[in-house]
Amino acid sequence: MVFIAASLVCVAVSEGKNAVVPKMVFAHYMVAYPTKGPGASVEDYMNEMRAAQARGIDGFALNCAGWLEKEPHYKDRVNKIYQAAKDLGTGFSLFPSADFATWLTEEEFIDMVESYRNHPNQLKVDGKPVISTWNSKEKHTERVRSEFTGDRAVFFVPFIYSRPANELPGVAEIEQVFYDNSTADGFFYFGAAGNPAELDRVVRSTAKKWKSEGKLFMAPVTPFYRGYGKNYRVFETRGFEGLALGWKSAIESGADWVEIVTWNDWGESSYVAPHHRSMDGRQYWGGHWGAVLSHTGYLDLSKYFIKWFKTGQAPAIEQDAVFYAYRLHPKTIPSYVNPLNIKESALGRPMGAEKLVDAVYVAVLLTAPATLEIALGGTTARFDLPAGFSQVQTPMKSGTPVFRLLRNDTVIVEKSGELEISPTHAWGNFNYFAGSTLLSPPEPTPGENLGQPRTPE
Repeated sequence: MVFIAASLVCVAVSEGKNAVVPKMVFAHYMVAYPTKGPGASVEDYMNEMRAAQARGIDGFALNCAGWLEKEPHYKDRVNKIYQAAKDLGTGFSLFPSADFATWLTEEEFIDMVESYRNHPNQLKVDGKPVISTWNSKEKHTERVRSEFTGDRAVFFVPFIYSRPANELPGVAEIEQVFYDNSTADGFFYFGAAGNPAELDRVVRSTAKKWKSEGKLFMAPVTPFYRGYGKNYRVFETRGFEGLALGWKSAIESGADWVEIVTWNDWGESSYVAPHHRSMDGRQYWGGHWGAVLSHTGYLDLSKYFIKWFKTGQAPAIEQDAVFYAYRLHPKTIPSYVNPLNIKESALGRPMGAEKLVDAVYVAVLLTAPATLEIALGGTTARFDLPAGFSQVQTPMKSGTPVFRLLRNDTVIVEKSGELEISPTHAWGNFNYFAGSTLLSPPEPTPGENLGQPRTPE
């Protein structure tokens, strides 16, 4: 196989049924929700690509739930995104991820493929553009094979639910999806809504099936999930434990590619994108969803695991770093079920809130053994940790946590959490705030009106 990632050409060597493919990492990009808002410019998209590449991400899978007829802004934005990748000139890869959950038609899907087939930043395999989907059906797989033939062939890596739809399919359902779509070139499991152990099980089982049949498998890595409205549910990922297990699943299952789920799905809180106000977390996206808390810590830590995934070996740690994640309120405090309509929204807790853990979580990368201190609520927890990667936790208390690394009784890293933990309000709405001592996020745009956190009355 010949893989074309923008201007980079890599040759893979066949070994029997399977092929040795270059390990690549992408992020699921919601074209509906650009980080800089509906008016995002080419330069804005370039900045997002820079942030992704700084952590080792190779490209974006562009989720499009519409195209021309009902949602023409999708194609307008995708045009800008492809232009941004070209202008950036760093080989950032792109491919469409057609979302068939709502308005997208098969004719629009065809136009989506053909519009970027020959673009220099379109990801290709054997000269064929890579095309993915979300929630497509067997009929779409059949259409791909009948429509895109000969010189118009594509490399098809869809995500398709089992019948009936199950977010966490068992072995029989995984088998059913394969045999109904066996002409696909590979498969992407969009694993997000579930606890980390459940997602790990599905990733390993799905990888085993598709790879045993000589197909490419793209695994998900999801840092956290909390939906809104009718989807008001939450899954505990214990700070960075879910993220780390997701990367372990991808590495040990032999996944060919990884798609981080997601770059910018603000509504389901699975995002990792640094947004304008990552330093204090109080960004609002177009009046939707309430405060969008920073998840930059998840993105920063992923750089370590991305290198591990691509090389097959735990990378050497060259810089001491601290990553922290915590909710801003205890799990018993209710918040807005529907922040799109705060005046009429009921107060409540998401399904699964009773399984949450009231704790502050910290992960560290250490060049040598060190002591971690977490000061919070008038007490200090101390942990003597070895070199390498470690994770710890301490009970949640009111106040602003302070994180320190000491070596030989000398403070080598110190950082205060950007936001306080309070038992009196829940404007963070059961989301995690995740920060780190590594890469600095972009500063807010001057004069930008990002709103104020709202407190349940």
